[in-house]
Amino acid sequence: MFDNSRLLGVEVESASSISGTLKRLGGYFRPYRWVLVGVMALIILGTLMQTVIPSLQGQAVDCYLGPFAQSMVEGNRAASTDTTAFDNCWYTTPDPSATAAETLRGFGFLILIILALYIGGAAVGGLQFYLMARAGLQVLRDLRVEIFQHIHRLSLSYFTKNEAGDVMSRVTNDIDTLQQVISFGLIQVVQGILLMIFIVVAMLIMSIPLAVMTLITVPLMFLATRFFSTQARRAFRQARQEIGAVNSDLQESISAVREVQAFSREDENIEQFRLSNAANRDANIKAQAYSSALAPTLEALSYVSLALVAAVGGILILREQTLLGTAVSVGLIVTFIAFSQQFNRPVQQ
Repeated sequence: MFDNSRLLGVEVESASSISGTLKRLGGYFRPYRWVLVGVMALIILGTLMQTVIPSLQGQAVDCYLGPFAQSMVEGNRAASTDTTAFDNCWYTTPDPSATAAETLRGFGFLILIILALYIGGAAVGGLQFYLMARAGLQVLRDLRVEIFQHIHRLSLSYFTKNEAGDVMSRVTNDIDTLQQVISFGLIQVVQGILLMIFIVVAMLIMSIPLAVMTLITVPLMFLATRFFSTQARRAFRQARQEIGAVNSDLQESISAVREVQAFSREDENIEQFRLSNAANRDANIKAQAYSSALAPTLEALSYVSLALVAAVGGILILREQTLLGTAVSVGLIVTFIAFSQQFNRPVQQ
C-alpha cells in the first residue's frame, strides 16, 4: 500500500524507489483493474489509428494526386506514368488508363477513410480519458480518506516538528497534482510511448534511410529533456516548500490574530508574510522558466529533422534519384513529414 508517512514527511525527501512508489500507488487501482484494461485497449486502438493516417495521406498523393496532376499537365490521361509514385502505391493498383472521374472517386473514398480515422480516434481518445478520470477520482477519494485517517493517528510530536501549513500543502496541493497525473498525464505517457514505438516500426518498414534522418535529433532531444526536467523538478520542489511556508504564515497569523494585535506585531507579521510570498513568487518563476524553456527547445530540434527529410527528399525527387535503393516519391516524403510531427509531439509533451 501507499506509504502515507512518506507523503506527510519532510518536503525535500524523495522516493527511495520510483518503481516501488508506483507499485504501491498501483495497489489503489486494483479494484478498478478492468477499467484500466479497457483504457489500455482503447489506447492501443487509438494509437494504431494515428499511425495509419500518415501512410494513407501519402497514398492519397502517390496513388491519386501525383499521377492525376501529371496527366493534367501533359494533357493526356494515358500518359500518367509516374513510376516512382506507382512503386510506392500499395493502397490500390494504379491504372494509368483510368478516367478522371474514376480517379477522383477513388481519391474521395480514401479521404473518407482518413476522415473516419480522425473522428474515430477523437472518440476513442475522449472515452479513454473519461474512463481514466473516473477511475482516478475514485482512487483519490480512497487516498484522501486514508490520509485523513492517518493524520489523526499521528503523534503530537509530529505536529510539533511540522507546521500545519506544510501538512495542508502536502494533503491539498500534492493530491491535486496526483489527480492531474492520474487523469491525464498517465494516459499521455503510455500513449506517447506506444505512438513512438509504432511510428519507428512503420518508418523502418517503409524506408530505413529516411527513418534515420527523421530520428537523427532524438539523442539531442533526450539530453535537452533530461537537463531541463532535472532543473525543473528541483525548482518545483523548492516552490512547494515556499507555498508551504506561505500557508503556514497564513494559518498562524489568522489563528493568532488577537495575540498579534494585543502585542502590536501587525507590521512584523506583514513583513514576514511579504518575504514568504516573495520567496514563493521567485521559486515559481524559476520553475516556470525551466519548464517553459523545454518546449521551444524540443520544437526547434523537431524542425531540424523535418527540414532535413523535406530537403533531402525534395532534392532526390527533382533529380529522380533513389535513396540507398529506396524509391523516393512525394507521397513518401509527405508520410515521413507527418511521422516526424507525430513522433515529436509526445516527446515535447
